[in-house]
Amino acid sequence: MTQAAPRFVTVLVEEHDELPEGCCMRFRLVDEPRAVRLVRYEPVDAASPAIWRAESREADGSTGVAWAAVVEDSGAGVCTLLYGGARGLRLRRVDGEETIAEAYLLVSRESVVEWA
Repeated sequence: MTQAAPRFVTVLVEEHDELPEGCCMRFRLVDEPRAVRLVRYEPVDAASPAIWRAESREADGSTGVAWAAVVEDSGAGVCTLLYGGARGLRLRRVDGEETIAEAYLLVSRESVVEWA
């Protein structure tokens, strides 16, 4: 019996004003990626977690679907990867005007509030 080769997702974010360092990371997939709309997230400078609308930012500046996949990470074990397009992931706070740009996020599965 042959075993299927492991599958991976590569997060490749180009350098731009909001994410000047860009990013290239590879993660081993545990489960298939799914579109995601809302996530519970607590930025480093926040007093408490909030609900954020997750979007992808494409190379032309347009927005698209953000993705979430259960992955293996050498530092975090099994977790949920949130990622977007060529210009990364954008989180817009649902109860305010704040927007955060991230190349990707590693969160718990319970952080995903609404799948698309």
